Amino acid sequence: VLSQTNSKAFTAKTSCVRRRYREFVWLRRQLQRNAGLVPVPELPGRAAFFVGSSDEFIERRRQGLQHFLQR
Repeated sequence: VLSQTNSKAFTAKTSCVRRRYREFVWLRRQLQRNAGLVPVPELPGRAAFFVGSSDEFIERRRQGLQHFLQR
């Protein structure tokens, strides 16, 4: 997942970090608790069975998680 910042505390303005899907589930729950009436975006689906290559699945999920973070 690509992270961006404008904080002066960081020399690099963008960085790539690795996160587990469950960390996004945790983040979404925390956001929902504190969001009030603001809707929290959905996460990409958790697929127990996927037709296609694992690389394709990983890339789709990565894009979905990146979209979640941007929203």
